[in-house]
Parts: sequence; structure tokens; C-alpha cells
Amino acid sequence: MHDDPTRELAERELRHAIALEYREPARRARRALLRVMATDTHDREALAELEIADQALAELASLASRHDLVALPMLPAIRRGADRLACQLYQDGACDDLDEDAHEAFLNRHARSLTELDGIGPVTARRLFAHGIADLEQLRALGPDALDEVTGLGGATLARLRESLAAEAKAK
Repeated sequence: MHDDPTRELAERELRHAIALEYREPARRARRALLRVMATDTHDREALAELEIADQALAELASLASRHDLVALPMLPAIRRGADRLACQLYQDGACDDLDEDAHEAFLNRHARSLTELDGIGPVTARRLFAHGIADLEQLRALGPDALDEVTGLGGATLARLRESLAAEAKAK
């Protein structure tokens, strides 16, 4: 049995239209991330470019959630890389001149993936991020004793983190 050529053409045209929707935010994200990586100074300009990349990545994620025909399996890895870049900028002092609200918004935006682990809320995520831990992969790579070095984590939080990491490792 042969497929309907009209249907095949319509599906091809739909895929093309969807690809065109993805093209511009993908270009914006790429351009902005390259600009951040190419800069020698980690200042407000780098933060502004990172914000452009973040918005474009969010747009791509939104598009991907609306279209079943197109998968973006690399998007989480790109997001993780952007968050790691943000963490490096943060460590280099790029956020030092931000007002309190902008500073907290930056931390919330780029530390959010840490909250995927049971026991990590927004406050703990911000503290881990400020310490140089941008994502769960980096957190898992730490030894349990390295958590003692993270400023601002209380005993109960440390115990919860260790328990969550141990349970996760055991489940694998």
C-alpha cells in the first residue's frame, strides 16, 4: 500500500514550518552564548548576552513542548552548559554590582536545575550555585565531605542532601 503523496507533502511542509520557527531562537541562543564565551571581561554585557541566550533557550523549550514532530534531545545539555557558564561568570564577579533583586533572580534562574534533587529548595540551590556548583552532575561528582565546605548549609540540610544523594546512587 502506498502512502498518500498529498499527506506526505503536507507533513513535509509542516515539518519545514516548524523548523523555521526553531531557527531564529536557536541562532539567538548560539550567538549570545558564543559572545559570552568569547569575552575576556565578565561584566554586565556578558550577563546581558547570557540573558538573551536564556530567553532563546526557554523559547526553544516552549516550542519543543508544543510540537511532537520535532525533538530537541540536546536542549537539556545546552541549558546545563549555559548554567555552568553562568556559574563561572558568577564566580568571576560578574554579579557583584547587581542590585539584590537582580542578583537573586540570576541565582534563581541558573540554579533551578539543582532543585530537581529531593531535599534541595531554592535557598539551598542558590547557596550551592554561589559555591560553584551549577547542576546535579557537578553535585554528584563531589564527595559527601565536600558539602561541608559550602557556606550557609546547616546540619539538617547537609544530612538531607547526603541522604538524597545516597538514595539516588543506590537506586541506580
